[in-house]
Order: sequence, then structure tokens, then C-alpha cells
Amino acid sequence: MKKISLILLLIISKGYSQEVNTDIREYASFKEGTTYFIKSSNKKYNQIISDILTKYWTVNKFEMIAPNQIEKLKGERSFFVDQVEYSFSREGGTTGALNMAYGVTKLAMFKDYKKNTPKGVLSLVQLDKVSPVDMLFAIQLMQSQINFVFELNTKKDLDVKDFLEEVSEKNMKRIKEKKLYLSYSDLKDDIDTVEKLKKIYNYRAEITTKERIEQVIQDQDADAVVTKVINYKNLKFVLFIAAKNSELMYGRVMTGFNQMQIGPKFFKDINE
Repeated sequence: MKKISLILLLIISKGYSQEVNTDIREYASFKEGTTYFIKSSNKKYNQIISDILTKYWTVNKFEMIAPNQIEKLKGERSFFVDQVEYSFSREGGTTGALNMAYGVTKLAMFKDYKKNTPKGVLSLVQLDKVSPVDMLFAIQLMQSQINFVFELNTKKDLDVKDFLEEVSEKNMKRIKEKKLYLSYSDLKDDIDTVEKLKKIYNYRAEITTKERIEQVIQDQDADAVVTKVINYKNLKFVLFIAAKNSELMYGRVMTGFNQMQIGPKFFKDINE
């Protein structure tokens, strides 16, 4: 599938925008405003996005627009959503042991464009691939982040660690009431079977295929929680997210040499 927009943003730095701007003052006109989702040249895909928004977008009004409409629609009550490509690089020293570079696609909500670069970014949601189910998941996750900012109602722009601590404090216990769906490829070897997982996690869990996990998201299964690993600067975070409405329930920074897979500590934390 093509992207919502052909506009490409490339940032090589140590400090691109936080995943969520939590300063409630930045959302003063949001609920009375309009969120403009920027179209792709792919009409079929635009229809998929429109159907998702019509069914699930509830935080404010929305419209889908062409890229050339952005300039005339700018204003205090205007918010824009587009896909952007971020890259991150870091040189760790002469040995090269800590060198890293990666690129990632994110769905970005922002207030303005300056020289084709989004400014005033309010929310970023990582897209592992551009597909109907991933767009459903991402759009709902962006909406759940915004809802949480209004619940938090703080005049501080928390960094991603502090934001996730606030989320975990409020929502983590609710995971125990639901069933965790986990992919074999997402788990470290010491917990890659249900039997191993049960030794540290006392609640319902199923280790299954990514296709099955996509299905519970598509079905909006109210009993299901899924996991997602996101990139943030030189760190990776694991998120536990409700399949229904993509409500963020728990998140922590990943540790250890292999940061691509989820280890036992996250399940022990929830189990306590």
C-alpha cells in the first residue's frame, strides 16, 4: 500500500519529537477543531482510511484532504496527520560498538508545515508496515494517546519514559483481566512457550502467529491485549495495548543486549 502522502521527512538527529506531547495547553482548541488526514494518490487506500476514521475517530471532527490543501487550512483549530519517515543515527566512539542507524515510518499529528517539515508535533505512532489492520491499530493508538493526555490534564510535556509510567500506573492492572496474545518471534528463548511463560505470569496468555494477532485487532476483541515494540532515539520500548480501540495499557524501556524481543521482566512486573 502507498503512504497517505508522498511528503517525506528525513531527520538525522539525537532528539526528534517525543511520541506524545502531553502539555494540555497544546490541545486547547483540539476538541472543537478538525483533524485533516492527508491523502495518498491511491484512491482505494484512501477509502480504507476514510472507513476507519468514520467508524472509530471520535476525538474531534476529521476530513481527508489533498496535500496541496494544507496551506489554506492552517489555523488554530487545524491539526494534520500524515505518514513520515524518520531516521536516527548515533556514533558511539572509535570502536563502533555503539554505532546505530535505523529508519522508521510513523504516523504524525502536527500543527504546521515549515519547508515540508512537520512542526508542532503532538503525537507519533510507529507503523511496522502499511496495511489496513496496521493503519486501524495506529489511528486508534493515536486517538487513545490523545484521550490519555486529556485525562492526565497536565501542563507539562513529559518525556516518553515518564508518560509511560503514568500510563502503567493507571492501566497495568487491567491487563490481568484480559488475554495476552503474543508472537513466538517477539519473545526471548526463556519464555517462548506457554509453559515457560506460566512460571512467571499467572494470567491468561496465548503464544500464536502474527496473523492471529492481526485478527484480534481487526475483530476489535475487547478481551485481548497485544504487544508492540517501538523505537525511540537509541532506545526500544515494549508496549502492551488493548486490541479494542488500541488503548495503551503498559510500557517500559527494553534492556539487555537483544532489544528486539520481550524478556521475562515485563511479565513479572505485570504479575506482581
